[in-house]
Amino acid sequence: MVRDSLRAEVVSVPEFMVPDTLQGTLPGKHLSAEVQHLMEERGVSRPIYHYHYTAMPGAKYPSIRSVGNYLPLVAILILVITGCTTSAWMVKEEPVRDPDSETIVYESFSFQPVVLPAPQNPVISLELINQRALQYDMHMASERYIQRYRPRYGYLAVSAAGMGLGLYLANSPALDADRLSGRERAMLNLAALSIGTAGYMTMKPTGEARPAGERRLLQKTGIDVFLDTIPASLPENAEAKLSIVRGEDSLVSERNVSFSDNTITMHLGQETGIRRLPVTDTTGLNILLEYRNVRYEKNLSLSDFMQEYVEVTSSSVPIRSSPATLSNNIIRHVGSESRFPFIDDVDDRWYRILHLEGAAYLRKDESEKIWQVADTARVGDRIVMPDQLVFGDLDIERNLPDNRRANPDAMAIAIINGAYRTPVRYLPHASRTGQLVENYLNQVMGYYSDNIRVFENMTAQEMENLLEEADSLMIGGRYLSMDESDLFVYYYGHAFSGPGDRLYLIPVDYDPGDVREKLVSVERLVDTLTRMRSRQTVLVLDTDWSRASVFGRSTQDDMRRRPAGSEYLEAVFSNLPPGMAAFWSAQPGQRSETYGGNNNRRGYPYDIFTWYFFSALQDGLRSSGNIEEYLERNVPFTSRRLHDRAQNSGFAGSRDVILVPDPQEPTETGDLNGETNESNEQNIQNYQNAQESPDT
Repeated sequence: MVRDSLRAEVVSVPEFMVPDTLQGTLPGKHLSAEVQHLMEERGVSRPIYHYHYTAMPGAKYPSIRSVGNYLPLVAILILVITGCTTSAWMVKEEPVRDPDSETIVYESFSFQPVVLPAPQNPVISLELINQRALQYDMHMASERYIQRYRPRYGYLAVSAAGMGLGLYLANSPALDADRLSGRERAMLNLAALSIGTAGYMTMKPTGEARPAGERRLLQKTGIDVFLDTIPASLPENAEAKLSIVRGEDSLVSERNVSFSDNTITMHLGQETGIRRLPVTDTTGLNILLEYRNVRYEKNLSLSDFMQEYVEVTSSSVPIRSSPATLSNNIIRHVGSESRFPFIDDVDDRWYRILHLEGAAYLRKDESEKIWQVADTARVGDRIVMPDQLVFGDLDIERNLPDNRRANPDAMAIAIINGAYRTPVRYLPHASRTGQLVENYLNQVMGYYSDNIRVFENMTAQEMENLLEEADSLMIGGRYLSMDESDLFVYYYGHAFSGPGDRLYLIPVDYDPGDVREKLVSVERLVDTLTRMRSRQTVLVLDTDWSRASVFGRSTQDDMRRRPAGSEYLEAVFSNLPPGMAAFWSAQPGQRSETYGGNNNRRGYPYDIFTWYFFSALQDGLRSSGNIEEYLERNVPFTSRRLHDRAQNSGFAGSRDVILVPDPQEPTETGDLNGETNESNEQNIQNYQNAQESPDT
């Protein structure tokens, strides 16, 4: 048992003294006499110690071995959140061309039609191209792909547990790991790390393999001949020769025409001078285009590039909705030389033509068929009208609700400014807009004709006088009444943001070079209207606040003044009295666009706001709130569609103002001489009594 005592000597020391204390102080000083005697007999110089460490009460000491045990866990956490990528070369199934082996077998030049003429578009466009046969060597190829991997977390967790267990068995003093030799402990640690490494290396690919853009050509498999077409390479200012023959007549003889991006474009009407031919003429065109040794030849019949039209031969000819001479089927009257697309012959008396978007009819004895070259500047037009549209031809100008004399006490003022002086832009449709306003006031809104005042092309002094006399204004021989009179004010003309970032209406005698600028502020107009004695007031500003509109060009001043102008406009209309509503066609800095453009066929002689404001009245909308919603839906969309510009109409004030009186309500109605019908007077009296009744 002494031998066991030699191996079982236990020394208790504090944990913080390990291992330095044991190496220098324990041997020979703490051994019992019995053990020292046995050591001398057996020739043992040092005993084999089994150390038992005890911590001092209440103290915490660092453990070198415990810190080392956490290092594998840190490594595992780092590996878990990371992945890796690998690359591999993959052989493509199909052979590929070797671009460095390109050889031109042959090439030829020719004119290729890009656009062929049509009746709606008499334009021919030819491109000079180079057709080549290219030969390439074909090779098998391999491409490099990159694949990203991430750990399989299930395998990683199991392997981490196995690795931790192995490290614990190899290094834990609680399991007498000190009995293991250094080789055994190393083998056990290595096995544990191998388990962890194997779990980490069992990775899962993430996403698809991505090509790295690298390619290697392998063995040659054959050749490939490829037909390629590219624009021909032309010298600068290259020209071709154009010849056009019609029958025996040479219309164009070897005229030089220039290339534009390898393309020659010709408008047949402009090149030949042909605009109109009798329908009995059937002689077509022969076109020849030459560039060096390249030729293009094309024969065209008249129907290939011309349309059949019906031309009016008399003045004031009616277009009818049916092939009959009746008084109630007249669509409109047109002047001489008006032209319409031909549809077919109805009989020996009538042509069927295309008018706007529907069929109409013309008498053959008042018109004739012709060949007509379409104007490419107006490709979308379906009707050729040399004369301007007569008032009443458009939908918005006819078929109005008949509400005449429904509002006998209402008064209206319309200021229509259009004849501006240079450099201010002239407004060509001002007079027609004034006529439209007057018609709607009288027929739709029920204003008496004598109660409507239209002022055209007012100067600054005339506008000032009108504002100064507004309080005592007499229209139709009567003054405004707070209890009975509705007031409608309409301004059509220019306006912009001027001095002090205020918004001004522009009279027709405005001169930007005059230091005494002749302008009328919107604020003064609104203040004047709020002082006038009326039951309800409606103000419509059919204008914009853009200098680009006034002078026909954009300016930086518009952008600078836009925020201030919006704030000013908001402040002016922020305190309108009850019973007053205001509309304006665009926000400061925006243009009030015309109802016409590249995408519009007819080019209406009105602004977008004008069109939709009166369309709302025509459609039966009566209140200011409903009209405002109608404008908000249509004005911005139409401006974007036709002009690709922003235009947002504005509104302020009461949404309950009634612009169109209810035709069912009893109103005073007289005959043409102004005499009042007694029964209507009795109806008015009964209605007023009902309104004044407290029960009502």
